[in-house]
Amino acid sequence: MSEFFTVLTSAGEARIANAIATNTTLNVSHVAVGDGNGAPVAVIEGRVALVGEVYRAPINTLAQDPVDLSLYVAELVIPSEVGGWTIREVGLFDDAGTLLAYGNFPESYKPVIAEGSAKELVVRMYMRASAGASIQLKI
Repeated sequence: MSEFFTVLTSAGEARIANAIATNTTLNVSHVAVGDGNGAPVAVIEGRVALVGEVYRAPINTLAQDPVDLSLYVAELVIPSEVGGWTIREVGLFDDAGTLLAYGNFPESYKPVIAEGSAKELVVRMYMRASAGASIQLKI
């Protein structure tokens, strides 16, 4: 397994299984990033929240791989005026606020202009779900 990865949470697995069983759609709406409260995080399926969430916003894009139907990519764009922290973790949420997937992230400092530098940061989160899952982006 690679050093940085994402897992479906227990709640995420249950929500996806329910969407498949009831032939309903799971509305994925937000990505959040966190600083891990200053330390690297352990990626575990039982998480219900980020260790140290610092920013959450609607997903910019959510795409299903055309070849591997179980692979989804969620993208978050963090604007240049937001930051002042180091990203160490990432989470994917549905419209009910349930943490569906959780992952660790290579330490990346997100500066703000007041610090003398700024950057817009694109965060991509890859997650695997059942091939038959009905997942859609909800904004």
